[in-house]
Amino acid sequence: MRESRKRATGVVAVLLLALAAGGCRPAAPGHSDVDPARLQEAVARYESAVAWLLGADQAELQACWTEDREDFARRLAACADPACRSDALRARLAELEGWQADHQRIDGLALVPPRQELLAVLAPEEGAAPPGLDRRPSQALDGVLVHAVADPEHMGLALAGSGGTHVVVFEAELGNQDGHGVLQELAGTRVPVRVHGHLATAPDGIDNFDTARCRRVYRLPGSSPR
Repeated sequence: MRESRKRATGVVAVLLLALAAGGCRPAAPGHSDVDPARLQEAVARYESAVAWLLGADQAELQACWTEDREDFARRLAACADPACRSDALRARLAELEGWQADHQRIDGLALVPPRQELLAVLAPEEGAAPPGLDRRPSQALDGVLVHAVADPEHMGLALAGSGGTHVVVFEAELGNQDGHGVLQELAGTRVPVRVHGHLATAPDGIDNFDTARCRRVYRLPGSSPR
């Protein structure tokens, strides 16, 4: 795990620099007709690179990344025409490009500015209470990350949005995973993000993300730290 943390620390620094620089490169003229098969192959390569960076020995983290890959596969399968497939594949490449080393990035794919950019994949937290009986389907909520401290029962890294404030990582769990570092850097910056996960209602009626289950965090466009 120590080697994984060293590798991930470098990944965090490189990823934040890449995202701060403005995300993916603008679309190159004359490449709007890129073969969809080439786009599909590029997506497979980019997804495999993310899997490697997350750590081949991290079974729970890999399972959470598989959830993300399956979600994208379902979105792609819902496309009824080649144009939709190409658009979906380019969007996927753009959201994963920040995880690619310079020599891994593929030129000439006519990528558009990203609709969202992957920031972190979080596995179930060590010591988190087992998933409860609340089996609502997964949700994606938008907002900004904050360090919640007002309520002792709901302290930690939280998503604040129009629907309230929902803890993503509880205070006692912070530092258990490498991905926490990327998110803590954004707390209080008002950078818009989207969190995918399962909500669980606490005894006081407040919804938090179930930290005994997977969560994935994406940065949304239009973000500029204060």
